[in-house]
Amino acid sequence: MGYSKEVIFKEQINDVISHDWKIVYNPETDTTKIINEKGDEISPSSLGFIGSEISDYINRREEEKCGEKRKTPLDEFTIKRFGIQDYVLIEESSPLKSILEAYHNQYCMFILEKFSVSPQNNLKYSEFDVCLSVAEAEKILVSLQNFVEKNKR
Repeated sequence: MGYSKEVIFKEQINDVISHDWKIVYNPETDTTKIINEKGDEISPSSLGFIGSEISDYINRREEEKCGEKRKTPLDEFTIKRFGIQDYVLIEESSPLKSILEAYHNQYCMFILEKFSVSPQNNLKYSEFDVCLSVAEAEKILVSLQNFVEKNKR
C-alpha cells in the first residue's frame, strides 16, 4: 500500500509551513535564494518538494487553460496524418507509465520524446524532447552505433 505525500514529505511540509519564507534576488550575482525569517536558506529536500509541487500545479493549470496534454503514444492515424516515418515506441510501466518515442518527419527532423504519466494525478511529466536536424543526427550516429555494438549481448 502506498503512502500519501503528507506522510512521505512530513518533514519537508513542516519545514515549509513553520517558517516565513521569502525570495531574495541579488542583481550583482544574478542569483536567487529562498530564506526564512532568520536568514537561513531553505533545505535542498524542502526546496525539491516545493519544486515538485509547483511543477504539478503548473501542469494542472496548463491543462485547465489549454486542454489536456497527450498522455499516450502516438496512434496510427496521427502517425499517418503527420507524415511520421520509422516510428519506434518503447513503453515501460513502473510506478509511472513511461513512454519513449523516436521518429522522423517530412520536415527532416528526427524526434526523441520521453515522458511519464502519473497514475495518481494523471499529469504528464516531460523528461526530455530532442529534435535533431540531419546534420546533428549524423554527428551522433557513429557514437550511437558504437554504443550499441559495444554493449550488445
